[in-house]
Amino acid sequence: MESEQELQVINQIATKLGKQAPVNLRVNPDIDSNTHPYIATGLKDNKFGIDSSQAVTVAKLARSLPGIDLQGLHCHIGSQIVETSPFVKAIQSLLKLYSDLRKEKINLKMVNIGGGLGVDYHQVIEEPLPPQEIGNVTPPISAAEFASSLLPLLKQFPCEIILEPGRFVTANAGALITQVLYTKQTPNKKFVIVDTGMNDLLRPSLYYAYHRIVPLSKREPINWQKVDVVGPICESGDFLAKDRWLPEVQRGDYLAVLSAGAYGYAMASNYNGRLRAPEVLVNGNQFRIIRQRETIEQLLVK
Repeated sequence: MESEQELQVINQIATKLGKQAPVNLRVNPDIDSNTHPYIATGLKDNKFGIDSSQAVTVAKLARSLPGIDLQGLHCHIGSQIVETSPFVKAIQSLLKLYSDLRKEKINLKMVNIGGGLGVDYHQVIEEPLPPQEIGNVTPPISAAEFASSLLPLLKQFPCEIILEPGRFVTANAGALITQVLYTKQTPNKKFVIVDTGMNDLLRPSLYYAYHRIVPLSKREPINWQKVDVVGPICESGDFLAKDRWLPEVQRGDYLAVLSAGAYGYAMASNYNGRLRAPEVLVNGNQFRIIRQRETIEQLLVK
């Protein structure tokens, strides 16, 4: 629950049904997660959660409503967070609030600290980074570093702790496979034009997000070039990479756009009348199609 008005609406519906709705109160602790502003969710300027200064008042209101069963606190300060300090600050804020609520005799069953643990979009495979990128990347914290920093704080909560590691679980489990349609040299740039675009993987266009791209070729990587990897959609925001160093590729080559397992297919669309790609589940040397490629007929009936 993220606002007092939402709380009242839930109460009205639950009361009408003769039920009590289990509710967690989402808190906005005003903590900078040092991530892209579009996926930062724990600052006062963000739309999410109840301001920490109002949380006790709203929790007391929730306790008084007949259709509400206030069960816990929730806090999610952002996504793709690559350092521990924002998480530590958020949990310290939750600890203080939890203590303040206990003084009001509001005893909660759980605390949900959200997700946001970042993944390594660069060194995602054993193959080394392009020579031009080595030394320019700071890796995110590991799961072990995350745990060792947070456990001493989390052990102070006398209740169930919930964590939501979505991206961390799925991002590096998926890749988007694309084929080079053309290469194009202009006076200012070299373009690698591929058969996928922003409709299939929106993150680079939306967030300027980095996805490592590797050729699926047995040729030795030679003649490294700085290129833009772009799709066939009718706007200049349709790109997968800008000023990226890649070995020379040719028409017909396949490329793997890595770390596409999170916010990939879920954000895909039929923009520009394009058909969404199939999804293939790979297990060792076996595979099966788990989502069929869309057809023109399916597109026309939507």
